[in-house]
Amino acid sequence: MRSLLLIVCAVAALLSACATQPVPQCVAPAPVAASPPAGDVGLTATAPAPVTAPGAPAADNAPVQQSRATPENPAVPVTGANPVKPTYRTLFQPDPDAYDIVSAGHGLSLHKPMFALPYTYSPQYAGRNTEALFQISLKQRLFGIPLYAAYSQKSFWQAYNTANSSPFRETDYNPELFYRYIPADRFRWFHLGADIGFEHESNGRGLPDSRSWNRFYAAVFQAEDNHLIYWKWWYRLPENDSIPATDPERDDNPHIGYYYGYSELTFEQQLFGKQLARAMFRFNPVTGKGAVNLQYTVPNKASNPDFFWMLYLWQGYGEDLLNYNRSTFRLGVGVSLAR
Repeated sequence: MRSLLLIVCAVAALLSACATQPVPQCVAPAPVAASPPAGDVGLTATAPAPVTAPGAPAADNAPVQQSRATPENPAVPVTGANPVKPTYRTLFQPDPDAYDIVSAGHGLSLHKPMFALPYTYSPQYAGRNTEALFQISLKQRLFGIPLYAAYSQKSFWQAYNTANSSPFRETDYNPELFYRYIPADRFRWFHLGADIGFEHESNGRGLPDSRSWNRFYAAVFQAEDNHLIYWKWWYRLPENDSIPATDPERDDNPHIGYYYGYSELTFEQQLFGKQLARAMFRFNPVTGKGAVNLQYTVPNKASNPDFFWMLYLWQGYGEDLLNYNRSTFRLGVGVSLAR
């Protein structure tokens, strides 16, 4: 009871003191800095970080300014919604626009067009001598540098000549070794590149139908967007044509330059999406002889085609080595596996 009376007296005294004193203004209590957790370092700066650009606060998915691309860090810098194309490329990096013949891929890759024409028409090979024509071509990169060993083969097969066991009239073998140079900055150099190499071509037959020749060549090319230009020049290693025709050391195909000329220009153009027109021209202005080869390919389906339908036309000299000095006309249809 005594304790209760003491509490009542204390409360009454407190109320009496508040009634006799003026009411003070409210003052916000000073903030108390929280102690950092153990192991963390407290911040000593009291001013907020300056704002670098006006605008709304950054959202969680706001774009971030990345550092500029360098040879060690070839990432693409991005500013806002405007991506910046990288300006650095590794040496010999394959061009995104590259065609098979000028690609610079690692390992085994495609080279020249690969196709199969089950039926072709030629006045020189008509009737039971009607021929099927096919070509294969691959290249292999060597030693981790843009040095390539390539092999191409083209065959003329009289498949419908069953009376004579459907023989292969001619097969030409074409191994080559070449170095490919592609500038590191393809955009600055207009997507240009160059090849320099050596090639052998022969038909593997005995005299008098043996044909073979060797040549050094250089080529310059441009593969950009939807077109390819490939211009090849060569120098034939001379052979002795003064010895008897029965001597294997004799020149098998003398004056082949009269009919082939000394350069070959190839132009490819993509049309209507993935359709491709390809034209090859050879011409010797001194003799007026040469050749034209036209190929047109259409994908078998709009996306991810398995092969390409192909129309083939040849007019002129040198479609095959055996008859390099005879003009041939040929029209064929078939499929292309690589263009």
